[in-house]
Amino acid sequence: MAAQEPDQERRPAPARPLVGYRDVGEDVRHSRRAQNRAWVILACLMALYVGWTLTVYFLEPGLR
Repeated sequence: MAAQEPDQERRPAPARPLVGYRDVGEDVRHSRRAQNRAWVILACLMALYVGWTLTVYFLEPGLR
């Protein structure tokens, strides 16, 4: 087995970019399904906020 020359030493492979399994590009990130899902999540959060706020408003005697 011959010794390798210094400029031919084995170098580690370059690192892969850090991306999530859903972060695969603009086509998937901004698809109609992703947009609809985002709107549904936003609507649910808004409904929870309004529901909680009104519950606290009507249950606290000093607020009305």
